[in-house]
Amino acid sequence: MKKLEPEHQHIMNLIQRDREDSGWVTVSETLYPVLSENMPDELVEFELTDNGGRARLTQEGENVLNAMQWL
Repeated sequence: MKKLEPEHQHIMNLIQRDREDSGWVTVSETLYPVLSENMPDELVEFELTDNGGRARLTQEGENVLNAMQWL
């Protein structure tokens, strides 16, 4: 796994902030291809939907965000 860039960290923070109770957040049709291709699979899970897609943090993604608070 490569080192996370600031833009990856920002996207993960947005997912955490805006997620529903189920953990999923809606991703627009425009952003879905860009995010799903550029975010690490180990940290963020993506699903294609009829109107774009959705994303949620994996358990490892949750752990990384929690650890970043201490750095």
